[in-house]
Amino acid sequence: MRRSHLSLVAALALSGAFHACVSLKRTPEARFFALRSTAEPPGTAAPASDPGLIGILPVLLPAYLERPQVVTWAAPGEVRIDEFLRWAEPLDLAVGRVVGENLGTLLPSHRILRAPWSGSAPLRCRVRLVLTRFGLQPGGEVQLAGRFVLLPSRRERPLVSRPVELRRGPRGGAAPDPNTSVEAMSELLAELSREIATAVAELPSSEAEEAPR
Repeated sequence: MRRSHLSLVAALALSGAFHACVSLKRTPEARFFALRSTAEPPGTAAPASDPGLIGILPVLLPAYLERPQVVTWAAPGEVRIDEFLRWAEPLDLAVGRVVGENLGTLLPSHRILRAPWSGSAPLRCRVRLVLTRFGLQPGGEVQLAGRFVLLPSRRERPLVSRPVELRRGPRGGAAPDPNTSVEAMSELLAELSREIATAVAELPSSEAEEAPR
């Protein structure tokens, strides 16, 4: 009788261990995503610009995007935060890195610096980027909205200040996939970088301050 009781206890323990192992195997694993540079080198028709240094200031994001998880809009006024979809680096740093890499491709005669840099660096301009919206929207569209500002080397009066609102629609009518959404975000950063590169190329040779354009 005692032996049967011990056998039953052992069987239950083994069963519990087995189910625990199965449960662990079914636990979702976090997926990590990274934005990437997708800008193409300029063609021969690209606007010419004087060579120089371009400084990328820290990117400003709304507070709800300043987290390791990928944030999407589920409905107007409602955001979805998935614990298992995460950025491989802080989103503000990723945006600054990708915009810098894109500008390096689009403006090959320039050298791109990311803050901080030496106070004696002879900058042609500084790029300030403020995003108010960036990511997947309720209808499956990926959006980027905000403003970019070109500042002179040391003064704070803008040389250029322009709003941006860019979109990438859902592809093929399929349900949004995280990989597809992140790739669309990279493409929007490339489009934004092209607008910034064009504005830099149109700057006057001197650093004389102008009214915002």
